[in-house]
Amino acid sequence: MIKHTLLFLLFFTFSFSQENSTKGIVKDAETKETIPFVNIICKDNSGNLTGTMTNEDGEFSLHRIKEVEISHINYETKKVVFENKEVEIYLTPKVYILDELIISNVSGRDFLKSLIKDAKVRAVKNSKLSTYGREIVKINNQYTKYSDAKMDYFIKKGNGKSVLQINQSRAIKSNLQDSTSSVLNGMNSAYNVRDYVKYAYNFDGIENLIKSKEYTFDRYLRRDASGFEYEYIKIIPNAESDELLYEGYVIVDNKSNKIIEFKVEIADSHKKNSKLKNILIAKLKLNDQSVWCKFKFVNNQYELVYYKNSFSLYIQMGKKVHDNVSSTFDLLVLDVKNDVEIPEKGFGGDTIFEAGTNYTQKFWEMNNVFPLKESEQRFVDSIKN
Repeated sequence: MIKHTLLFLLFFTFSFSQENSTKGIVKDAETKETIPFVNIICKDNSGNLTGTMTNEDGEFSLHRIKEVEISHINYETKKVVFENKEVEIYLTPKVYILDELIISNVSGRDFLKSLIKDAKVRAVKNSKLSTYGREIVKINNQYTKYSDAKMDYFIKKGNGKSVLQINQSRAIKSNLQDSTSSVLNGMNSAYNVRDYVKYAYNFDGIENLIKSKEYTFDRYLRRDASGFEYEYIKIIPNAESDELLYEGYVIVDNKSNKIIEFKVEIADSHKKNSKLKNILIAKLKLNDQSVWCKFKFVNNQYELVYYKNSFSLYIQMGKKVHDNVSSTFDLLVLDVKNDVEIPEKGFGGDTIFEAGTNYTQKFWEMNNVFPLKESEQRFVDSIKN
C-alpha cells in the first residue's frame, strides 16, 4: 500500500585490491571543489571506446584502464595516463568568449517546446541498451535497501518502451528497529525498473513547466575559445509565487539542435511552499525531487547516456507512521546495439530489489561503473551478502 501511495506523487568506492585498478577524484583547478558527473572516455581490452562518469562527489574507479579522456561541458578536456593507483585530476574551467542572452523572435518557451516534441520519439526501436542500474531507499536518513543490477533494455517503441532482462543482481536490506519507521521496512523503490528508459525519454515534467505561467525560460549562447558552442536554457521559477516550483536547465547542442542534457529539481527558494496533502489513506508532503538526464546524438541516433531520478517526502499515516522517505535510482548505459531481436518475455517485477541476489561474477566491479558515495558504501559493506 505504501508503494502504491507513493506512485501518486510524483559509490560505492571500489575497495577491491586487484592489479591495474585506479581510484581517483576530479576537481576544479581553480576552486579545488569536486566536479560531479564528469565524462570519462577510455578503450576496453578489445580496443573499443567505452565510457563512464564520476559520481556526485567527483569520484571514479577504473579497472585495467591506463589512459582516459576526461571531459565536461564547462571544463577543458584533458587526457590522462595513469601512473598511480590513486589520483587527483584537476580540470581547467573553460573561458567563454561568448556568453550572452539570446534575443529572438522565438521565445525560450517555444524553442524548448519544439525541441521536446522532436526528442520524445527519438529512442531507436529494435535496439539493446546494456546498462548498470541501482536503487537506494532511505527512511529517516537511514539506508534501508540497496539493489543494483546489470540489465539489458530491448527498446521496442520510439518512446523508450522496452522489454527488460536482468542478467546479474544483488539486493541488500537492513531492518529498522524504531517503532514507527519499522512499519516502512518493506518499502522498495517507488519507480518501475521496467520503465527506466521510457522515463528518460519522457519529457512530461518539462512540458508541464512550459505550460505553466509560473516560469520563464532564458536562452543563452555559449562559445568557448575552440569554437565549440551550445545553447543553455535556464528554467526560472516565479520568485513571487507561493506554489511549489522547480528550477533547472536544458543544454542544446547547436550542431545537431538536440537536447544533450537536462536537470530539473525543486527550487530551494520554493521548498517552503510544499504542503501536506491527503493521498488515499496517508498524508504526504514532497520535500525534494530531482531529475537529471544525459544524451548523445551520434549517427543520427538519440542515445541515452545517463538517467537519475530521486525524491524525498514526508509520510503521515495514523499514529504509527510519521517519517521521511527518500528513493533514488541511477541508470548508466554501457553499450548500445541496433537491429536486435526483441525477446518476447522479460523481467516482470517492479524493482531491482525484487530480482534478489543472483550473480555469478561481481558485476559492480566491472564496466568501470561510477562508485557509491562514502556513506552508501559503508551501508553496503555493513550487510553481508
